[in-house]
Amino acid sequence: MRWNMCLCPSGWTGAGCHTAVCELPCANGGRCVGPGTCQCPSDYTGLQCLLPLCTPACQNGGRCVDVNKCTCVAGWQGARCQIEPVHCQKPCRNGGVCVGLNRCRCAKGFTGSLCETGVTTQCVPPCQHGATCSPHNTCTCPEGTAGLRCEKLTCPVVTTVVSTARAVRQAFRESYVDRCGPLGVQLCTKYRMNQARVYLQAYRVGYKIQCPVKKNT
Repeated sequence: MRWNMCLCPSGWTGAGCHTAVCELPCANGGRCVGPGTCQCPSDYTGLQCLLPLCTPACQNGGRCVDVNKCTCVAGWQGARCQIEPVHCQKPCRNGGVCVGLNRCRCAKGFTGSLCETGVTTQCVPPCQHGATCSPHNTCTCPEGTAGLRCEKLTCPVVTTVVSTARAVRQAFRESYVDRCGPLGVQLCTKYRMNQARVYLQAYRVGYKIQCPVKKNT
């Protein structure tokens, strides 16, 4: 403006306009290095250096609430929420063991988040009579069967016949008497197509292994 007097632009002040102005003051030891810009110490961040930093960062949904101090969620523990809790909201099934947060270690032959699904494998040669394939290429035989592949029947096989009927529409030709001839004085037999509902009888044949019922003594 005149000798040794400067008119500073917005955001700067001082005799030579060398000092930055931060309308929102820098906190926690931060330094204003530009208009509205804070240079924060290593433990804080944010526009005003108000946000604490955790180094290393909080894990598994934890929140940094103070310098190097984490608040953990869902039962996680440790300085950085890195220690997993052993807690399963739903119990593990089929002999599975809870080893983490809703995490199961399954027994052999089962899988799934709760060990609820049996591992299906293919036995060679295949199991017979509805047997299921178990680990180590072995078959689990249902009642009434035996053998390495459940090929032997220890109970009689019973044949079951189930009668079923279904309704269908069937076309047929029917006759009727009508007047005919040039003057319509004669009676003639005529034919036309019609439909009727008929029932078709069918049989379904099945086989099942029937073991004698065990009586409690």
